[in-house]
Amino acid sequence: MPLKTKSIYEAKEPSDGIRVLITRYYPRGIKKSHFDLWSRHASPETALLKRYKNGEIDWKEFSKEFKKQMRTSPESKKAIEELMELLKKEKTVSLLCYEKEGLNCHRYIVKALVDRAIRRRKKKSSSPGEG
Repeated sequence: MPLKTKSIYEAKEPSDGIRVLITRYYPRGIKKSHFDLWSRHASPETALLKRYKNGEIDWKEFSKEFKKQMRTSPESKKAIEELMELLKKEKTVSLLCYEKEGLNCHRYIVKALVDRAIRRRKKKSSSPGEG
């Protein structure tokens, strides 16, 4: 159940599996057929994104605040749960955003959070119960 990342502007490929757009706003010039699902709450809240894009905070601070948002916002926590459930059902899921592959982008943070939550859940379920 691989979780991949990709720019929404890259060509759609069969190896992408289910394509999930994780942006707050709809990308310009993209048809709805270019992705399968849109998870707005797996993206930075408007104020945080604006501060980062305007250069008011650096990537390190952005990452810290975004991770906090993903841990504390009920909508963001639900978005992570939904991605985990999707990964149970699908062979491959690709997280899509505007940034080119390799540039600082929240999709890498979301991928890491989902991967970590899955590992934690597996560890919990394989641990012997307390008697």
